Amino acid sequence: MKRQLAKNETSSSVISIVPTEGARSCWDKLSRSTLSAPVIALVAAILGLQLFAARFSETVGGAWDRDLLLRLNSFAATDSLYVWELANNSLFRGFPIFFSILALWFAGDDRERRSRMLTGFVAVCLATVLSVWTQFHFATHIRPLLDPALPLNVADPRWSLDWDRRDSFPSDTSTLFFALATLILIENRLVGLLCFLWVAVIIAVPRVIFGWHYPSDVAGSLVLGPACVLLFYATPYPRALFERMLIRLRDHMYIVHALLFIFLSDASMLFVSLQKLGKDLVRLLGWPH
Repeated sequence: MKRQLAKNETSSSVISIVPTEGARSCWDKLSRSTLSAPVIALVAAILGLQLFAARFSETVGGAWDRDLLLRLNSFAATDSLYVWELANNSLFRGFPIFFSILALWFAGDDRERRSRMLTGFVAVCLATVLSVWTQFHFATHIRPLLDPALPLNVADPRWSLDWDRRDSFPSDTSTLFFALATLILIENRLVGLLCFLWVAVIIAVPRVIFGWHYPSDVAGSLVLGPACVLLFYATPYPRALFERMLIRLRDHMYIVHALLFIFLSDASMLFVSLQKLGKDLVRLLGWPH
């Protein structure tokens, strides 16, 4: 009799813990409905932040922006062109960033850390796309080296010959690298701070010195890149999604590593191939751009 009662109690407890198929489907629907709100809020927050930054740069970025640009540009000259070539060399400027990312990725088989990093990579892509999109669709200010009214020292006159984006806010290169530095900072504070310093000195400031961007363009990228990464990190759904993906691919991690290599190789070249593919698709489909 006691055995029968114990068996009944065990079976009833199992039934109470394990949901039925109907309950599980209801739970899935509820999860999707509750998770959609944070995702929508995340996208709206990023777009709103970028719109505000563009309008702020357009209205406030006036005399101080121009004065600081000219002051920094006074250091540019024809004989300093090697400085620009070094700062714009993909291997030199990107080595500390991509080395740190790969070191963090392969520092043990930590699924949670890798899911966070994958979430950060998506945020980096979104931040870069938004920065390029803003240059096309928001008339903030013309790129300094294309503005004949500015008395700039242009180290190479060929820079002003061929441009498809005449507006320069924000700096898409700085956005990309500030976002990657934020990703590193979240995983390792000391290395992340050093990467932030590297991006500011080696990548961002030279783009102002040589007239490619206004200081407000770099300030906008310093807001946009880290904000996208931090907002994505604050939303649990992307991390949970990538963690489930890593669990399913635990016996085929070479696929993930190969995709990571492709992502980092294109990111090191500022997603030039991806940008060209997007432009070709826009022309092919006849969409306005």
